[in-house]
Amino acid sequence: MAQTRQALYFPHGNKAVLLLHAYSGSPNDVRMLARALEKYDYTVYAPLFQGHGTADPLDILKKDPEQWWQETRLAISFLQEKGHQVAVFGLSMGGVFATRALTEYGNDLVGGGFFCSPITPVKNTVVENFLLYTQKVLEKNQQPTEQLLIDYRPLVEKQLSLIEKQAEITHEQLEQVSQPFFLAQAGKDEMIDPKGALKTAEKLTNTKFTLKWYPKSGHVITVGVDRHQLERDVADFLATLEWRE
Repeated sequence: MAQTRQALYFPHGNKAVLLLHAYSGSPNDVRMLARALEKYDYTVYAPLFQGHGTADPLDILKKDPEQWWQETRLAISFLQEKGHQVAVFGLSMGGVFATRALTEYGNDLVGGGFFCSPITPVKNTVVENFLLYTQKVLEKNQQPTEQLLIDYRPLVEKQLSLIEKQAEITHEQLEQVSQPFFLAQAGKDEMIDPKGALKTAEKLTNTKFTLKWYPKSGHVITVGVDRHQLERDVADFLATLEWRE
């Protein structure tokens, strides 16, 4: 299936921000944030995880989340090989990989964080939301939905369990995060329990963290009603990092 969306890459200064998209999303999730940060002269890169950005949700379900983690590592290498210093953030599932990177890369990353990400185990409606996304895509492409949704459910459940294993790996290593960390949580998050961000913050015992709460926003906070405030908050956080001149 041909991809309908592409990675974003806006080269500017030597300070780079890596933005990772959500489970059923694409770099469009973070396009407005990328454009906002570009105005501050940051290089911004938002890769497209394999299987995403197509007209067939099954393309996502055919992939292993470990592959997306390896793509995160490749994205960091891509920027570092160009001589950039790197901060990394992610939305939802992308935040799991961003946080895992911060636990494993140490001072090779200057900082980062997540937006509405299920690092700490909490109640969620990811399966139902992915199936709703699937239904909308299938209907848009005039495909039959009822049997396909039945067939897709066990595939989504299996893949979600693998994503949760990625989150578990990350959660167990949170005390290793030493770089400044940014947490953004939507108060009206309809997909994951918002209190999970508070529990994650409690585990960040060896670093300085910034926790921002956006009471009017839903899960995809980067395109929500508080997105402009989020963009300002991320920019303010980036300005506090110890970038090399």
